[in-house]
Amino acid sequence: MGIFKNLELYCNRKKIIKSQSDQSIPNYNTYNPSKKTIVFFNINMPSPDQDSGSNRLKEIIWFFKSKNYNCIICSKDTFRDNGYVSYFSKMGVIVFVETNQYKTYFDFVKSIPKVDFVWYYGARTLLYNLKKIKEIVPNAKSIFDMVDIHFLRYKRAMEIDPKRISIKKNYNKFFFVETRLAQTADFVITISDIEKEIMSQYIDQDKLITISNIHYQKIKKEETLPFEDREDILFIGSGHEPNIDAVTYLYHEIMPIVWQQNANIKVNIIGNVKDKIKKITDSRFIFRGYVSNIDSLFTKNKIMVAPLRFGAGVKGKIGQAFEYFLPVITSSVGAEGMQLVHQKNALVYDTKEEFASAIIDLYNNKTVWTELQQNSEKSLEPFSIQVLEPIFLRIDAL
Repeated sequence: MGIFKNLELYCNRKKIIKSQSDQSIPNYNTYNPSKKTIVFFNINMPSPDQDSGSNRLKEIIWFFKSKNYNCIICSKDTFRDNGYVSYFSKMGVIVFVETNQYKTYFDFVKSIPKVDFVWYYGARTLLYNLKKIKEIVPNAKSIFDMVDIHFLRYKRAMEIDPKRISIKKNYNKFFFVETRLAQTADFVITISDIEKEIMSQYIDQDKLITISNIHYQKIKKEETLPFEDREDILFIGSGHEPNIDAVTYLYHEIMPIVWQQNANIKVNIIGNVKDKIKKITDSRFIFRGYVSNIDSLFTKNKIMVAPLRFGAGVKGKIGQAFEYFLPVITSSVGAEGMQLVHQKNALVYDTKEEFASAIIDLYNNKTVWTELQQNSEKSLEPFSIQVLEPIFLRIDAL
């Protein structure tokens, strides 16, 4: 059965490639050999409007582009009809697509006259590409962008669900990639100084660099709705396992307590988590799926909640809330790496009772709500684009 399925996929790929009237690599004609070149590898084409990791990567790519680099994106199974190919092409980025000439991005990389840096986005990308790319461009400096510590995320997941064999297998796999294979990279990028400290047990300190999420205000504070004109609460997240758990936990454990006090509060869920959650049917729990323009939801809801019980890395949803001056209630895991101060720029609670109580209190307390909102802008300062400058100078000096 597997053989026939692979054959079908192969034939479909051939049809897609053949149907492309333009067989060129988008923007490859702009390649300038006198400039430095950085190639970004990712398992999937980055989708900045769908997950915070892709949005962070977009900002990093754009930063290198602003420094006059040839920026190239290579991802698997990418064709011209992928909307994100057009998105990045408009940014002036060279984007690999499968063509009659280049069946894989390995073939394409061989044609690039000079590659100075290779950026591996995520542990899966490093595992899949490192050996082969080192053979193709042995002189290029390698940068492993962890995105978050995958083995730490699975370690925390095991503590909640120790019987799931798949979690333990993933923990073992990613522990090897992130503590052994990663040692061969020239630089290892961590998402926060907390994760940098954890990784210093396994990776040479001189190789470790922190590049967090990049955030900036999306609206002006005077454009936000006042406390009295807002209602309901918000959660945003992809189908990432910690998000699935958080939404399930929110529905089954936290909101029943909240609804005892206020049965009218609705929960708006942005993102594709519904694909993996089938049994929630309460009309007060609204799965909105992918939303192309999130502005109104961030400005009309009263609170952002992020009751994450496991995971790793920096939580883009919290930074995103600050971009819209939206007060946040989260857990210790959600707060990790975000430089949050409890009761100053966020409320941080871990038990379901405390979390539910915080929702009820903040929903009705204009004074606390206003204070959290006023501290939103300052909360984004550690995540500004300017923090990349000294890091770039360190990498560029090689």
